[in-house]
Amino acid sequence: MSSSITSKSSNFTGHTSGTLATPTRKQIQPLTSNDIASNELALENFINSLQLSTFFQLPEDEQKLRLDKFDVLELYQAAQNINREFGMVKLENFFLIDFLEKNDPKLLIGLEQRRATAQTPAQINVLKVGGKRTSNVSVGGVGVGGGSGSLVGFKAKSVLSKSLMSVLTTGSLKKAHEYKLNFRAKTDMAEKLANEVEKRVQEMEKNASQEIKLLRGHMEEMHFQLIETQETAKNFELHFLRDENDLAFLSNATDKQLERKFRKFVNNWIKNARALLATMRLKITALQEHCQQLRNELLTKADLSGILTAIDFEKLIIKRTELLNALEEKNSHMAGLKGVTGKASLSMAEEKQIMMNIEEESKQLNNKTLEVVKTIAKLEKEAEIVEAENQKDVATLENLRLQLERYEAPSINEYVQKKEEVLALEKEEKMLRRKIYILNMKLDNTQKKCKRQMNSSIFINIVED
Repeated sequence: MSSSITSKSSNFTGHTSGTLATPTRKQIQPLTSNDIASNELALENFINSLQLSTFFQLPEDEQKLRLDKFDVLELYQAAQNINREFGMVKLENFFLIDFLEKNDPKLLIGLEQRRATAQTPAQINVLKVGGKRTSNVSVGGVGVGGGSGSLVGFKAKSVLSKSLMSVLTTGSLKKAHEYKLNFRAKTDMAEKLANEVEKRVQEMEKNASQEIKLLRGHMEEMHFQLIETQETAKNFELHFLRDENDLAFLSNATDKQLERKFRKFVNNWIKNARALLATMRLKITALQEHCQQLRNELLTKADLSGILTAIDFEKLIIKRTELLNALEEKNSHMAGLKGVTGKASLSMAEEKQIMMNIEEESKQLNNKTLEVVKTIAKLEKEAEIVEAENQKDVATLENLRLQLERYEAPSINEYVQKKEEVLALEKEEKMLRRKIYILNMKLDNTQKKCKRQMNSSIFINIVED
């Protein structure tokens, strides 16, 4: 029976808010059963008129309209009176628990008087409020928590406490106004309230610490993500925008060149990310195994916790020193690894610089080969033009020879002149033939050089890829 009463009291504590009003010490006569019944009916009528179950299902606009219909002062007075009634019920609950546990009728002295003095002004105010307002509204909007189920439980609790009081106090108590609360009941009630408050504070601190840990974890995760994004952006800029030549290359590069460069950067980034994920997975598995080992050790130690001696503590101290030494060794090993990685990173940077220089040289060679190819094309065109002119000259010479063979022999002077002209033309022909031969040799040499340079550039591109 005591457990049922305590459970009901705990249900009431979860639905109330604000401070409990202490009852006043006035010389008021106890209420009769008719007055108490009428006051209970008025309070129940007022609570039912609020229709709390339908109020919370309405939208916000309709809730505000319904709240505007009520007077704030009246609702505050009603809430204060309900809190006062709840305080009395809680006080009765504590007294009844002590009575049922200790079976001491002196613990119930003064309970009826205190209930009567607290109910008189509260029930009058509730009657006033219930007579004025009958609209639907939520009491929770002005500072009282809980729904209609808690208020119905409040009425059942008050009826139960009154029935128990009528059974327990019959023939054992005197008139109610002749007695007061004893200090023992007050101290017990204060201790219970303090214990409840302490438990709630501990729960709140525990929940707050857990939330703080979660928030710190989220903050650290976001910080790491920010560092990674900044590092990737920096690497992207270093890869694509090292100097002015890169800007010129990006402005003049084709889609395939940009795609190749971007694909290279993405592949490098993916490789680094996969390596980092692999290391993280290895660390996670190692930590999980270590945690499992520690759990097993804790379980074994929990089984042997009753028989621990000073020898065990000495063993733990020795193990602690061994672990500290191992930690120092690991730290020194990590320092050595950091030095090695630093040297490796420096060597990689030097190799990267060498590769960049080779890339620049290959670009220059490609430009030179393009220029040589253009000059070769120009020389080929000029050679074709010269050959065409030579063919024309040969045709004209043949025509002249045919004409000379047909006609009669000229005079000596004319012959000498013609001979000189022929010799001069032959010399010019020989000179032109020599020039053509020299140009053909130059053309062959330039073609060979172009082929060599093209092969070397193709080999360099293959090595870079």
